[in-house]
Amino acid sequence: MLLSSFPDLKIQDWKKMIRHLLLVCLLIHCTIADPKGGKPAVPPSLPKRTWLTLHGDEPVVVANGGFSGLYPPQSDLAFSQSIVFGKGGTVLLCDLHMSRDGQSFCLSQLNLQNTTTAADAFPNRRKTYIVNGKELQGWFALDFTSDEMLSKLIVTQSIFSRTDLFDFSSPYPTELFLEENRNAVVWINAEYATFYNQHKLSLVDDIKKLLEIKKDISYISSPEIDFLKSVGPIVRGLKTKLIFKFPTDRNAVETTTNEPYASLLTKLPMIKTFAAGIVVPREYIWPVNKARYLEPSTNLVAEAHKQGLEVFAYGFANDNLLPYNYSYDPQREYLQFVDNSKFAVDGVVTDFATSASMAIACLAGSRNASRKVPTLIISANGANGDYPGSTDLAYQKAVDDGADIIDCSVQMTKDAVAFCLPSVDLIPTTTASGPFMSRAAKVDAIQSSMGIFSFDFTWDEIQSLKPQMFSEFNGDLARDPARKNVGKFVTLSDFLEFAKEKAVPGVLINIENAAYLAANKGLDIVGVVTTALSNATLDKQSTQKVLIMSGESSVLDKFKDIPAYQKVLHIKKQVEFVTNETALEIKKHADAVFLHKHSLYTQFRGEGFSLNFTNLIECMHWANISVYAGTVLNEFQDIYMDYSSDPYMLIHNLIYYGADGIITQYPSTANAYSRNLCTGDPMAYRIQDINPGDIITFALDPKEVAEYKPPPPVHLETKDFVTPPLPPVAVIAKDDGGSASNSTSNNTNTNTNTNAPPSPPPAQPQAPSSATAATINVVALFFATMFGLLTLF
Repeated sequence: MLLSSFPDLKIQDWKKMIRHLLLVCLLIHCTIADPKGGKPAVPPSLPKRTWLTLHGDEPVVVANGGFSGLYPPQSDLAFSQSIVFGKGGTVLLCDLHMSRDGQSFCLSQLNLQNTTTAADAFPNRRKTYIVNGKELQGWFALDFTSDEMLSKLIVTQSIFSRTDLFDFSSPYPTELFLEENRNAVVWINAEYATFYNQHKLSLVDDIKKLLEIKKDISYISSPEIDFLKSVGPIVRGLKTKLIFKFPTDRNAVETTTNEPYASLLTKLPMIKTFAAGIVVPREYIWPVNKARYLEPSTNLVAEAHKQGLEVFAYGFANDNLLPYNYSYDPQREYLQFVDNSKFAVDGVVTDFATSASMAIACLAGSRNASRKVPTLIISANGANGDYPGSTDLAYQKAVDDGADIIDCSVQMTKDAVAFCLPSVDLIPTTTASGPFMSRAAKVDAIQSSMGIFSFDFTWDEIQSLKPQMFSEFNGDLARDPARKNVGKFVTLSDFLEFAKEKAVPGVLINIENAAYLAANKGLDIVGVVTTALSNATLDKQSTQKVLIMSGESSVLDKFKDIPAYQKVLHIKKQVEFVTNETALEIKKHADAVFLHKHSLYTQFRGEGFSLNFTNLIECMHWANISVYAGTVLNEFQDIYMDYSSDPYMLIHNLIYYGADGIITQYPSTANAYSRNLCTGDPMAYRIQDINPGDIITFALDPKEVAEYKPPPPVHLETKDFVTPPLPPVAVIAKDDGGSASNSTSNNTNTNTNTNAPPSPPPAQPQAPSSATAATINVVALFFATMFGLLTLF
């Protein structure tokens, strides 16, 4: 057995250590969970749901090479973590490849160039082979001995946009993979049987050996009919299912029949004679056109189910460039395959087992469920991810998507019309840069770059423009181009009337640049907002919440005499530490703060992973200040990799960290999370609580983490938000061209605090050290991982 050939692996020692740790964990759990010695109440089991799969069972999650979206695919770390984070019964898929001396390994590709360090370790081993009729150049497992593979090669993350932080594992021998995952559900994918046969290496013989180690290999797949027919007699009498795999290229030719796979797709009765199911690219089921929009589904699943064939779809990943129909929400894609009214695939093959698990176990069937999570959902310029921000369509979508609070960032025209727009600069969110570029100006009091500003335009001129979809990301992550310029601009009064008509639970009014507008443009934005709210009678009722937000304390102070309004201080810069004294100063002006989501945790070496909690939420809550965290986007590039490039995981953990509200450009995502069926059900799949530092501290050498010295934390200071009283509104003469003319110099609204220093604050929470917090954070994840691994021995 291959395991005995590698004594340095010391599996038995690991088993002993894990069992001891698990015993300690169980003792602690029992002591804490049941201090009175009584038995915990067990809720009644929910009725089993019937799915539209072949047998009515819940679709399975197949971890493609393990948790390959985060860790190097097919590595021991990737497989172990997919068990920890995936739902019960998560299937581990190993792609079978052979070394020169006939030992098999789990490797994600035939060519090792981008999946291992073979090119660096053996630069002279580059070879060219004919594979399925095509020339392929690179490095191949069959050109290395198993000793060379284990001692010289490292498995690497094959997708360059993903992290290489965990590229330190040797290739995983298949026999060892089965030994260490005896209790797991396993899938062996054998892609290149004919190729290996040509080089006197038999995948069929290797399957025989593997079945001696683990007789209950659940699935064996291949795109080669002859291989599956050869394995058929070997697995007869076992529970193993043979699965015929279709490649991405439908025009590729199958080696046994010499027919293109497109032709074989029409011969499902023939496939049923040697296979129990098929695994196909997800586009075979929901086609996507060249413009990245979904087309109507095919009837493949229904036809396959008629023949008694299970259907698995592959190619799922949270960091794919998804069709625009999904609004960059990875869960919506899984649900499209398992929770539509016509069919459900029998399983999904994914690089992110945690997201697929959440979609199937928690989100499927929850569309009409009541909300389980009461955290406020606050829109950011309406549903700005789906429509141009602050337009009528964006607001309607936000209401339809379940936002609790819809927002209006108030801008002013030079003829004193207040309207909603994400920015005072028209360039990002309107078409102004085309016809009005000549009116661009630089206003240092507002921004450092040139802009085309709303206060230099009349309302009629604004209405001559079109809204424009804006995103922090361009190129392949640009938002739906079909909606780029749709919708209408909305005045503040119309926004408030809309909110009342739709009975939205609340509105947020964002006011910025008030001092500049008053002193330099003669525009009283605070007075206009006050009047509009009064005209809408929102100052005399308690049915709808009214939130007034600003980054300037002087603006919030203007509303202090209206107790019905909640005042929200917008902390615009990303900060990492706040003193009790500063928190108490905030409380003088505001009831809540809007914090950048990354202000809740620090980052490890700029790698896109969190390291420690900051003290922001703890200190704000101590001062009785609510915390709204944002802005949450669906685009995977905006999400730290701790959270699996998944906005649901991010939202879940922001709430877990203590956020009282989520500010998001995609209210539908936050609303779907709030209705998930797992929250509050102790018997359901548990969405993972990820403490900052958990992932890196578990996976990396603790010494490496401890040696990292983060930069000094950025402190939130009173000068960041305490502003002088607003100046009086200037009387501005109009020139012949209609633009404002003012004899006074530009107002310099410096953030200075002339108040005397406050009395010494109470004892304040201390920011934990990197090593201490990381050690504490990882304990829960470590024990959970150990528990998962132990069950497999």
